[in-house]
Amino acid sequence: MTGPAGSTGWRRVVAGFSDTADNYAASMAPSLRTMAVAVVQRAQLKVGERILDAGTGTGIGASAALTAGREVIGVDAAPGMLAIARREVPGARFVEADFAALPFPAGSFHVVISVHALHFAEDPTAVLAEWRRVATAGGRLSLSVPGPRAALSLKLYNPVYRRHGIRRRIEIPTARKLSTWARAAGWGQVRVTADPTTVIRLAGPDSFAIWMRSGSRSDNRSLSPERFAALENDLLAATPIGPDGLLHIPFGTLYLTARNL
Repeated sequence: MTGPAGSTGWRRVVAGFSDTADNYAASMAPSLRTMAVAVVQRAQLKVGERILDAGTGTGIGASAALTAGREVIGVDAAPGMLAIARREVPGARFVEADFAALPFPAGSFHVVISVHALHFAEDPTAVLAEWRRVATAGGRLSLSVPGPRAALSLKLYNPVYRRHGIRRRIEIPTARKLSTWARAAGWGQVRVTADPTTVIRLAGPDSFAIWMRSGSRSDNRSLSPERFAALENDLLAATPIGPDGLLHIPFGTLYLTARNL
């Protein structure tokens, strides 16, 4: 999670994730572990490599990468998230920092991974260039972001928000944009693939309530308690139940891999 140090929007996003870290860990993070494993698999990690998990959050990417004697460092700007990461992934090291201005020398890492974090950047190309700066020559990048747009919950939930007088502007990277950002940042061998089938799975109404009060969705709490409760109930009613009996929130995934040539 990143942005200019003085950006009000960036501070609000970081504070939202930090303040609701426990909610995020209980609702969003378990489903993102599937994406984290896919990101790590696509990175083709080798024994003894040094790995950076950029925008590590609660450390799910770092956890997936932490095998075969690798050194894994996770970076995030939200101290509340890092507190959970340090508790849950004691074998990795975690650093509080803006992932657009990393506190590491050039060429520090063999691989940079990132699980559903780049889309929070206000300047994704600049962030990807910074990640390339800390990668070794020939170093690799593997990341995920939500997408494609048609696979997300926007079509499902936006009518509900509109009924409640709320207009949302949500920027979701397309595969073409993601590829363009990476190439503009100097990465080579850029490849983007889509998995529109990934979802956020929640156990039921209680888990949905926790999810509604986590991360960037915490901005909904600016509503009065009555308006928030009505919105939450209507969103819950619109959420499909999967064959496993869990709530399924559509949340497709774009994966990008690249190399520092």
